[in-house]
Amino acid sequence: METKNPASAQSGGTHSKRVLLISDDKLLLKFYREKLDESNFAAVTARDPEKGKQLLTEQMPDMILLDLVFQHGDVFDFIRAVRATPGAKDLPILVLPSPLGHLANQAVQAGATRCIQQSASPVASIVDTMKAVFCMPCNVDAPDAKAFQPDDFWTDAIFANTIDAINRMRHCLPGIAETPPELPTLRDLWSLVHAFAQKAALLPYKPFAQMSASLDLLLHDLNQSPDEINPSTLRTVGQALDFLATISKPECLKRLTDTGKASLLVVDDEDGARRFITSALQMAGLKSEWAESPAHALKKLNSSQMNLIFLDVGLPGMNGFELCTKVRAIDQYKETPIVFLTGMATFQNKAKASLSGGNDFIGKPFNLPELGVKALMWLCRGQLALL
Repeated sequence: METKNPASAQSGGTHSKRVLLISDDKLLLKFYREKLDESNFAAVTARDPEKGKQLLTEQMPDMILLDLVFQHGDVFDFIRAVRATPGAKDLPILVLPSPLGHLANQAVQAGATRCIQQSASPVASIVDTMKAVFCMPCNVDAPDAKAFQPDDFWTDAIFANTIDAINRMRHCLPGIAETPPELPTLRDLWSLVHAFAQKAALLPYKPFAQMSASLDLLLHDLNQSPDEINPSTLRTVGQALDFLATISKPECLKRLTDTGKASLLVVDDEDGARRFITSALQMAGLKSEWAESPAHALKKLNSSQMNLIFLDVGLPGMNGFELCTKVRAIDQYKETPIVFLTGMATFQNKAKASLSGGNDFIGKPFNLPELGVKALMWLCRGQLALL
């Protein structure tokens, strides 16, 4: 998608440093390049590590700024190749902000100088980190920090690209549903989701960015362990894409409030399972309480207001379906999202989940990001009354 911003003004000053910027998303490259230019950095761009190697030998930059995920090429091999290039042993290599902490650590081990921390203003963090490396004055807290945010032109461009990007992701689903899954297609899906999450992080809608980042983490895990792909996981990915397509417009996103302030209840009689689920929710930026029995759960629900409930099916004394029916009888929980956790994702259990008043289910075993994606989606659906 070609974009030209008529309001974009060249800095007019002398660019102090040359930056090789590498990302496989054209829109991100254009946006970052404009913001770097406004900060007096001259950026030359590449869409994959192989092209980056070529540009590195043609015109040695003062710094490399690159993403972690590419459809083609390995970022770690690229970093090691840079370190083996004459004159580039000490060249600063910065990694763009990303929720993929494990990969960021690997990048540093491969030779990257630093991974830029995620923040509410990613571009300000990028520019200030670059300036810190070059011992220049930083300005992330300066009055003009808003200049690092997307203006109306870039916001419109990102949203105009959204549905096309999600449709391209959807086209990957049949391939990853194969047995075994098509690994190149799985990689393509992850690359598309990652670029989507990078753009969502630029917008002033935190729940949108959180859900996109959690989906990015989920696809990372599935690429690392394709054998973890199962019908429940595929359902979660498909649901997330459909929901992101539904809410990807400013008038809808403006109605969402900070999901980090929501209250979640996890009902499971196994201590290990509760710890696992709590960790998954924390990873997604969510706080939760737990109950180890139906009686304990009902006591908590009657004494506080929960925005989302996770119910294990196999509970002592009363199964999850029976507990769900009792929860729905409490006036304040008639519409609260309820998600079942079950190791028996059979048709019969799915029917019982729906008939007892549940909204959704996750089949065990599940990984941490999958639970985060599901939780964020249902919290947002609850806020928008899309139950």
